[in-house]
Amino acid sequence: MLLSAPEPAGQPLWQVMAVTAIPALAAVIAAFIAGRYAKSSKSSEHEAQRLRDLESRISDRKYETYKPMIALFGDILNKEKAAEVLSGQNVPTRLHEFATWASIYASDDAVRAFRDLMQASYTDAPAPVILRLYCEFVLSARRDIGHSDTTTTAEEVLAMRVNDLYEDDGLRWVVREPFQEVCRRANWSPPWAC
Repeated sequence: MLLSAPEPAGQPLWQVMAVTAIPALAAVIAAFIAGRYAKSSKSSEHEAQRLRDLESRISDRKYETYKPMIALFGDILNKEKAAEVLSGQNVPTRLHEFATWASIYASDDAVRAFRDLMQASYTDAPAPVILRLYCEFVLSARRDIGHSDTTTTAEEVLAMRVNDLYEDDGLRWVVREPFQEVCRRANWSPPWAC
């Protein structure tokens, strides 16, 4: 014979069991939802880590892509090294190799800055124009490699390379003036603006 709990006055046993089953059912549902959320959270965590790893590999690749080109331009802007570097046979090869990988890894901004710099060099642009475009390329490379919130200016980039930048007849105007004004003062028209 089965023993059953006495029924409270006026309530059938099935109502009492239903009232006690509701919290138990709620606990089971909450545990199920928590388990699903934990699984989803873990999956999201793995995906976020995978994306961070991918971004790190791309950033490393970008650094390796930009490094030789920034070094080449740095040597060209160095008075003691410029003649030796420019007389070398590997400059066109280095430029071509960078252009190949930049078209894959570089940001749109960096691709355009490099295009402008190269087009200016192909058309024998005056030094002020080349200096300005060099600074713009360096800044776009910095942003692309990971300094997206950089506050470094073209003037600061040029100041590392030009020792008389701040003299009265210095080249500060090259990075202070709008690019079109630099072109006008240098009596040169950019071929991409035609």
